[in-house]
Amino acid sequence: MKLEGELKIAVDIGGTFTDCVMIGATGERLTAKALTTHDDPSRGVIDCLEMAAARLGVDVGLLVTRANLFVHGTTVGTNALAERRGARTGLLMTLGHEQSITIGRARQKVVGLSEREKIHVTHLDKADPPIVAPRDIRGVVERIDRDGCVLVALDLDRVARDVDELVASGVASLAICLLWSFRNPLHELRIRDLVRQRHPGLFVSVSCEVAPRSGEYERSVSTVFNSYIGPVVGEYLLRLEQRLKQLGMNCALLVMQSGGGLCAVDSVLGRPILTVDSGPAGGVLGARYLASLIGEQSLICADVGGTTFDVGLIFDDKVQMDPLPVIGKYAYLAPKVYVKSVGAGGGSIGWVDDGGMLRVGPRSAGSSPGPAAYGNGGTEMTVTDAHVALGYLSPDFLLGGKVRVDQAAAHAALTKLAQAVQMEPMATAAGIVEISNAQMADLVRKVTVERGLDPRNFALFVYGGAGPVFAAFLAEQVGAKFAYIPADSGVFSALGMLTTDIVLQEEQSLTLSLPLSDEDLARLNLACAALDARVLARFAQVGFEASAARLQRYADMRFGMQVHEMEVSLPLGILTQAAAAELPDDFVRTYEMTYGKGSAYAAAGIEIATLRAAGRVGIKRPLLEGEDGAMRANSQVGERDAWFKAAGGFIKTAIHAGERLHSGQQVEGPAIIQRFADTVVLPPGALAQVDSMGGIRLTFRREA
Repeated sequence: MKLEGELKIAVDIGGTFTDCVMIGATGERLTAKALTTHDDPSRGVIDCLEMAAARLGVDVGLLVTRANLFVHGTTVGTNALAERRGARTGLLMTLGHEQSITIGRARQKVVGLSEREKIHVTHLDKADPPIVAPRDIRGVVERIDRDGCVLVALDLDRVARDVDELVASGVASLAICLLWSFRNPLHELRIRDLVRQRHPGLFVSVSCEVAPRSGEYERSVSTVFNSYIGPVVGEYLLRLEQRLKQLGMNCALLVMQSGGGLCAVDSVLGRPILTVDSGPAGGVLGARYLASLIGEQSLICADVGGTTFDVGLIFDDKVQMDPLPVIGKYAYLAPKVYVKSVGAGGGSIGWVDDGGMLRVGPRSAGSSPGPAAYGNGGTEMTVTDAHVALGYLSPDFLLGGKVRVDQAAAHAALTKLAQAVQMEPMATAAGIVEISNAQMADLVRKVTVERGLDPRNFALFVYGGAGPVFAAFLAEQVGAKFAYIPADSGVFSALGMLTTDIVLQEEQSLTLSLPLSDEDLARLNLACAALDARVLARFAQVGFEASAARLQRYADMRFGMQVHEMEVSLPLGILTQAAAAELPDDFVRTYEMTYGKGSAYAAAGIEIATLRAAGRVGIKRPLLEGEDGAMRANSQVGERDAWFKAAGGFIKTAIHAGERLHSGQQVEGPAIIQRFADTVVLPPGALAQVDSMGGIRLTFRREA
């Protein structure tokens, strides 16, 4: 394969693998995978690029020099929050409210937990350790009221003493969150300027920039998150950017945001919270783009990696958003593509609980040591080892062109676990796979059925390195219309990052009740114009032409007495009373699309809670045409025994080479399709159809 002309490159860091996609000027693609290097993720990025270069037989510097677009999705901030490896952070809050983040809301003990986890009341507790230690919080003498009027003047001298004391004690980052600062940011900005003058090396976040919205607790969490991961994310991105420039990169490094869209590194350095959980967002956005090419508008996006199983939703061609995401029992304010996760992936470990029952996950073998079959020192039984034992993965085929599975090591781990659970080895392996399938199906139902949506009206879009092994089993369990596996499923989140735009956004809390009075409509129009101007100014700050940005406006709306909001689009320009009169119907329609017909209750009244403006600079979407198998050669390259429950055990199974498949080809199960970055398993009764983009559509014979 040759990659002609300028290149578009995307690299996504996962829990086990770092994935790379390169696209040439005429649409040809090259993919590569390398093990994630958790001690220094930038090393794994360079490893991945070097593997891609080796596949082409060229120097890595040559590829990087030819890049006119380099996109990156990073888990550095997410991991720092989840593993509590961020910077020691100090917090300044209005005097009398300084411990509100420690106290938390009443629901903090259960936020983010499953219904099963909530049952164990005696085991529930607040986040431990807290994201900011109580000893590192200081009260600020000041007070601004809900209308933005100063009631108590700011005591800057006391602030200076407190900040000096925090820095002397070892605080490396500072968060500032004062009451009603989203109405009047004067005091927060004066403190920020003071701190930067006295301690120029200290990372500082102010809530009026990070989350200018009502909700004191969530706003403080968001600001602390931003400061907690700021030094870690900033150091990583600057180090990676420097390494890429040393290799010859001439274009800007763009970073994936969790709310969708790309932004420049300079934008991320001040708001690293925008990168949290950004990798899964790339997959969902890529799925939406590909769905438009295959004529589908409603998708369940299922990303199965080595560590987690992530599920997102596209409903009527609209990406579902999560207005109040949760990490480590902390809810925070940052627009984020709706993705729910469970600890179920290829590296999930099988174990025996105190009652002697077989369990799977959420603990994962990760990339180091990884599954036993990877030969990196792992000895515990994982889902991947079960796939090896059941014949789905072969020691004769290199996964990702690099990893040869060790069948003997997988069987040794299986034998050890089977003895502990007192089951036959193959029954144990089958049990691990069935438990994993059930965990994944439960999460799919949670994000569909529990929200009033019928999974039978959705296509199941499956990707990730381990996804295609599960695709057929999962689609049958949840009853999806069909399953679809893209050509580059094993690196699809990286590919998805090349299908989105450069996006910058600003938001402001503004509470208005519908219908709008003339005075409220004037306030709304003034606020929208100010947000538009702030967005365009940010584009200019990071070196993009503001005139190239396409503006969009949104309002977060809710029924009276509700806590959570939903996003509704607003028209550009001056909003008239006639246009404003349509907002209640737009909100009700959006609400019922998410929660089901008849779920809306307009009699409660409707409120606007937050305004948001976004600017987009489009990038050219990649061509996704597939490559027909060489001269339409026979794709079947052999057969081996594989285990299927419907068949009662091991049966002869056809093995197909993915690179030999051609458009229009059909493959009937039982069969296994081995591709460079993934393996597709077809149980008896499944039918795979290959499309012109190299994607595989799975359908099933179902009983009437």
